[in-house]
Amino acid sequence: MNDAHRERISAEAAIVRGEQLAFAQLPNLPALFLDFLSEFEKIADFYRGGRLLLPLSPADVAELRERARQAAAHVPHREELCRILREQNARWGGSEATFANIRELAESETVAVVTGQQAGLFTGPLLTLYKAWTAWHVSRSLRACGIRAVPIFWIHSEDHDLAEATDCGVLGRDGQWVTLRYPLLPEEEGKPVGAIALDERMDAVLEELLRALPDSEFLPEIEALIRTAYAPGLSLTDAFARMMARLSADMGLILLDPSDGQIKRLTAGVLERAVREWPRLCEAFGAHSEQLKARGYRPQIHPDRGRAFLFRLEQGRRCPLLWEGDRFVLRPWGTTFTLADLLREVADDPARFSPNVALRPPVQDALLPTLVYVGGPSEIAYFAQLGPMYDVLDLPMPRLCPRLSLTFVEPRMAQLLEKYGLAVVDLFDGVDTVSRHLMERTLDADQAHRFEDAHRAVTEALHRLRPLLRAADPTLERSLDRAEETMRRQIETLRQRYLQARARHEDLLLRHAQRLVLALAPHGSLQERMMNVLSFLARYGDHFLHAVCGAIELENSTHHVLFFRTGTPGGDLRTPEHGISSKR
Repeated sequence: MNDAHRERISAEAAIVRGEQLAFAQLPNLPALFLDFLSEFEKIADFYRGGRLLLPLSPADVAELRERARQAAAHVPHREELCRILREQNARWGGSEATFANIRELAESETVAVVTGQQAGLFTGPLLTLYKAWTAWHVSRSLRACGIRAVPIFWIHSEDHDLAEATDCGVLGRDGQWVTLRYPLLPEEEGKPVGAIALDERMDAVLEELLRALPDSEFLPEIEALIRTAYAPGLSLTDAFARMMARLSADMGLILLDPSDGQIKRLTAGVLERAVREWPRLCEAFGAHSEQLKARGYRPQIHPDRGRAFLFRLEQGRRCPLLWEGDRFVLRPWGTTFTLADLLREVADDPARFSPNVALRPPVQDALLPTLVYVGGPSEIAYFAQLGPMYDVLDLPMPRLCPRLSLTFVEPRMAQLLEKYGLAVVDLFDGVDTVSRHLMERTLDADQAHRFEDAHRAVTEALHRLRPLLRAADPTLERSLDRAEETMRRQIETLRQRYLQARARHEDLLLRHAQRLVLALAPHGSLQERMMNVLSFLARYGDHFLHAVCGAIELENSTHHVLFFRTGTPGGDLRTPEHGISSKR
């Protein structure tokens, strides 16, 4: 589509219908997560904090009230924590609703509904926002039941999986898949996300993004948002937090960067305890992982990787610490530390240390009054390994709540699904399989042979005339030969035209298969795991945010396929009321 003919996208969108899919129908989900949803009693001993499914039941509320008192009581640095959160969220452009929630958190009875995700480029995949907004919905539901709760988003700013943090995928203006990537320098590899500073490299990424997104009335707002959030000199973490703050403004989401030196001082105590208890933690974590395997489950965190509970910054890079014999070894450097050495370092310079994936949840819950943790399938699966970690560190495990899981279907994609009799689950097999499926449904494999049959029938009919014509006038045979050749050429011409039309049709089917897969199951995965929110914001603006907020009222034990209608909304789409056009 050239610039003069770009499609103008409708300014309104609403959900007109939804379908539910069992998670067992979806690809690549851990067996533990599936049993967490469907057979919780079988694995409840791995989840002593319990399970929370939406909507809340009266039994949930009664138990959560008691747990809330326990969770609220164990926070040792509440006042200092709230001061730091005010500073962080002010730096990111937090809304008044966010600061109201921080004031609420300062009260001794208030608990937290926590979630988190890596600081992905332009907020990363859609699931990041679904996590945040599920936490908001749970906290709102708890408040409606008389439990003071606020949503907190723990930014995984210390992760060093930079390949995941520095790229994202969007659906381009012509339905093509566009991968955007912030290019890294060799010296940045291995550094935590929060240590990567934006510079002129971001200019090219922004230009590529703006060229990829569909031309719409929302594009100027998107450009302004991104240029403000991803300004030169900011870290990837700060840029992520600015954009998250803007998109979640009306929800009052509290964002938290654990790499902040002030936060590090508050978490130093639990890190010191982890160092002291390291051998016990290793033994308990390993034994619990073996129990999972004995029950037929694959541990989400490999036991060897899980035992590297701490990372230490060395020349700006995160390096794992391992317990070997009677001392700690820093890999790959080989530097060794006694227990006393490491305890002294953690106390003197806590900013140099960060927890691994197994220790991060206990550190998070030692700092916050966590009542509920909102997680995705893999997180809920690895929490099954963490019970002993909480026990050794004398911390209560939170209730685990699956995040909302959604696939949004735009009107054109809905038409194609209906036309070809497809469902979203049919798309996970990839473009080649889907396109073959479409061809099998729409093309008759024998159609090409019918031209040969027609030629043979005509030839046989003319040959039956030959004796009759020869008997009447032998010269008529030449006319018969000419007629036969003319008919043969005409049938061949029709065959060629048919084959050209079929090729065009097959090309159309391939393009339809590509559009469906890229829009609804990109790269054979769930839309929410691959696609960035800008794909929808560029087409629908804040109306997409409204639609998601309306969807949050849905239960979270199944995957929801939601079909969009464009045009005038048919009902109340609830908050947020401003979305990307919010003024601060």
